[in-house]
Amino acid sequence: MKIRLLFIALLLGLSLGCKKSVPFVSNIDTSLHKELGKNLKNPYSVTNMRSAYASLITNNTHLSSRDRTLSSIQGTKLSLESTQLLQSSNVISAVQGTAISKEAITASHYYIKFKPKTLKEYDLLKADSSLVIYPFPIDSETNNYHANYHDPSLPANVPTYQYASVPINHKLPNIEYEKLEDLFLPNEQKPNSTIATIKVKDLVDKSYAQLMLPDPGDDGGGGGGGGYPPSDPYRNGDDWRPNGRITMYDEVLGTTIGVEGLKVRARRWFTTYDGITDANGYYAVDGWFSNPANYWLDFERYDFAIIDFVHQSNIELSGPKIEASWNVDFTGFHKYCATIFRAAFHYYYKDIHGLRRPPQNSFWARQLKITALNVTSNPSGITNPIHTWFGINDLVTIATLAKSTEYTYSTTIHELAHAAHWDNSNLSFALSASTATESWAAGVEWYLTRMEYPNHLGTYWPLGGNYRNVVMDLIDDASQISYFDRQQYSGFYNNFGFGAPNDQVEGYNIVDIQNALINNPTTWNEWKTNIKNNYNNATEQHVDAVFDAWLSY
Repeated sequence: MKIRLLFIALLLGLSLGCKKSVPFVSNIDTSLHKELGKNLKNPYSVTNMRSAYASLITNNTHLSSRDRTLSSIQGTKLSLESTQLLQSSNVISAVQGTAISKEAITASHYYIKFKPKTLKEYDLLKADSSLVIYPFPIDSETNNYHANYHDPSLPANVPTYQYASVPINHKLPNIEYEKLEDLFLPNEQKPNSTIATIKVKDLVDKSYAQLMLPDPGDDGGGGGGGGYPPSDPYRNGDDWRPNGRITMYDEVLGTTIGVEGLKVRARRWFTTYDGITDANGYYAVDGWFSNPANYWLDFERYDFAIIDFVHQSNIELSGPKIEASWNVDFTGFHKYCATIFRAAFHYYYKDIHGLRRPPQNSFWARQLKITALNVTSNPSGITNPIHTWFGINDLVTIATLAKSTEYTYSTTIHELAHAAHWDNSNLSFALSASTATESWAAGVEWYLTRMEYPNHLGTYWPLGGNYRNVVMDLIDDASQISYFDRQQYSGFYNNFGFGAPNDQVEGYNIVDIQNALINNPTTWNEWKTNIKNNYNNATEQHVDAVFDAWLSY
């Protein structure tokens, strides 16, 4: 019986980690879910590359006497007979050319279609950070594609198929997959290198030509080129390095800001390079192309992802196919997602003054999912640790689309504070008093949000709830926050403020306040007692007064 009661209490505790209640979702916008275009002819298949190679060496039409030396046979091992044929001045027949091409061109990668059946399998697939995965076929036409494709043959609650080009020796996760094609991906960053006497550039050009694709610079994916001045640092002759800036206008800060930490991809067929935006939003990918490439990003890092409600998939944005910089200024729903991302990136990867991080991804753990609800009423946020036990994907849900950037940012911080509390002390979180856990999250919300929004005063909490701004009053001093009468100024930010009759406390460290709470199941008074007993502070004789004042608030 005691075990059963403990389990019931645990479940109840796991359902209470919320800042506000999440509304019933009835007006989800599904317009982001676009259809794809037709599949394109694939010049990088082993079949087409062999055909191109055989065509180039047949009749020796592409070989000079210099090319027929052993030193020029690079990147592959040929039989003695094939090597002698390539070195000889004799004409190579079509049959001989086909035979040599099978030796010279072998699969370097497989084009894989992964078929995760559950969100757990999808997470397992994503846990391999070395796999570059796309939620749409890489060989499809994407010039009209915008975001969030879900294969129409699949139910909404089943993850969409995931596509990747995978090195042939890569160990794949234990997830159902289909091999769509054997690929040969030469290093196009070194176009003058040779593959058994044939230059990489010539081989690629020939493969495009035989498929009647206009040229490697326009393979049917749309877009264009240009946009670079002669002195541009991202241009080196015919080669270019994808780059740009990702920004948003922050109406609270009153200026355009860079969105830090986003991973931006530039893809040409099966080759992807990526870069990460800096504090000002600038990025450049880690490779060069000689032809236009497709840009793409999503709101994800290894430890967390911003997902949509409908399919529980990453919210993404597909850019144009161009040979130029890609600059994006987020507005509307994507600005909202970017604000949630900024808060999560802050909590996970930036300075948080020694606080514990939210749940981190690993082989044994899962990537934290944050659902961004596309609703304009009943602003809210909620943390659902119980979801992680029953295979539900999202741990945190945010529904603040109609609110300011500051409000969305602070709400995200609040919910991630619950997630960090849960991750560091599961049982303690579940069995602690809601007044303690919610007041702690309110304190972290105030503390971290003002690092981004210096004028942030915290949240006004209505009377009678579980939320108390006690953390502010343990930290603040007279120069930071002044007292006001909550009865007279109902609706204003409601900390007592150092110097008020109920608050003569200052100077406690945020980490000490955290550690007094999260290590054991904690009531309001136990939290207070731990702070007094475990940490020295010149004003600790007034801690009872400030806790008692908030308890009766």
